[in-house]
Amino acid sequence: MEMRGDAEGCRIPRRIWQTGSGGSMSAALFGKLTILVVDDSAYMRHLLMTLLQALGVKEVLLAIDGDEAWDLLQSKEPDIIITDAAMMPVDGFSFASRLRSIRGRALGMVPIIMVSGHTDIASVERARDIGISEFLSKPISARGLYERLIQVLDRPRQFVETPTYRGPDRRRRDRPFEGEDRRGAVALI
Repeated sequence: MEMRGDAEGCRIPRRIWQTGSGGSMSAALFGKLTILVVDDSAYMRHLLMTLLQALGVKEVLLAIDGDEAWDLLQSKEPDIIITDAAMMPVDGFSFASRLRSIRGRALGMVPIIMVSGHTDIASVERARDIGISEFLSKPISARGLYERLIQVLDRPRQFVETPTYRGPDRRRRDRPFEGEDRRGAVALI
């Protein structure tokens, strides 16, 4: 399999970055996107930025924590947000909760991909329950990042709003629900 390298030695499979005719499939998929990366690690910010640029993302915005990201969101509205879970002083969970509380603006429904080295059930369920769209475990790979981006772009889950939850539908399986609908919610998209 032919690979394309970048300055940090990250390898991205050819089928991801190029079609057989020489045109860039990634540019078509990601070339108009603005993605905000929120991580307190300079290494992770650089790695994610490099991978996103290699995939053809138009604009990558960077923030070191939830507070800086929130300030940035006052002037920019990214198409996707990628945030680390464990940051100080404002972690990814608090940042995502604050983001999901926004009503009346598309920003409150922006897809959020959470990156974390904590992949225990409690952490993943906490991310799910605050409205995270996708979860990417560390160490990250180009393939894993690509797959999460495709998931939020090509197969987004319906956005729901209840008195206790606002975010993408938490159900992953497409099967009829058997039981009482306790959500009392109307799908927003």
